[in-house]
Amino acid sequence: MAREIARATRRLRGGGHETGEDISCSVLTRRRRRHRRALRPNSTSQPRNDTPRFAPRIVARISSSHDEVEKLIFPSPSPFRETQAGVDYTALRDLLKAGEWEEADNEHRRLMCVLAGEDAEDRGWVYFTEVKQFPVKDLKTIDNLWTFYSDGKFGFSVQRKIWIGKKRQWAKFFKEIDWVQGENNAYRKWPEEFIWKKEAKKGHMPLTNALRGTQLLNALLEHPAFAPPAKPKNAADQAAEAMEQMGDNLKKAMGGGMPGLKGLKKPSWMK
Repeated sequence: MAREIARATRRLRGGGHETGEDISCSVLTRRRRRHRRALRPNSTSQPRNDTPRFAPRIVARISSSHDEVEKLIFPSPSPFRETQAGVDYTALRDLLKAGEWEEADNEHRRLMCVLAGEDAEDRGWVYFTEVKQFPVKDLKTIDNLWTFYSDGKFGFSVQRKIWIGKKRQWAKFFKEIDWVQGENNAYRKWPEEFIWKKEAKKGHMPLTNALRGTQLLNALLEHPAFAPPAKPKNAADQAAEAMEQMGDNLKKAMGGGMPGLKGLKKPSWMK
């Protein structure tokens, strides 16, 4: 099957076929014809020794949709532009497809404001508290577009993997994705000092303003669209949290300590 797909793909490149669907139909037709002959009781052709055992399973797989064959030929299908918020991502897709990275980042920033609501659109930036209302489907669509057209180099999911790999340490993360420069790790000036090329460091885009703090970026990277669901706490963890909370409440009730005891000496009987 793999050899036939490879030969069909070469014909596609050489002009033998116009579409992936033509290839899938051709491959499926030949496979069906061959295995029908192999399964006929009176077939004159002698199948290989392993054909009777595996042929039914192969025929069942060949009878599946053309999409499965096309996935083998084109392993990276164009990402879906799904939206729960009714947002049009065509402009972002077209800019990323054309390699217009700076313009795509500007459109990305505009879309973040659209997802956050009218107040964010008016002010031109997003509060970290507004991120939790972003639909999972829309954030995944934006991320899929970034990762697909950058060949896996850019996107929130890419940045999260790097961030986790750096133990969630922001300074190391910013250095790894090349958002800082020089001995003092000073933030690059936006937009002129950022690298608007596909050759930029992995995770370099999309940009998220961290000059006022990392809360916004933290909220994005920890969003359910990218972060795994939190594991339920067991009884031991819950008991430990309850004890810690009781200790904090006791400290607050006592004003941070036991007033009036500072400077007292131990009585003689305690020595």
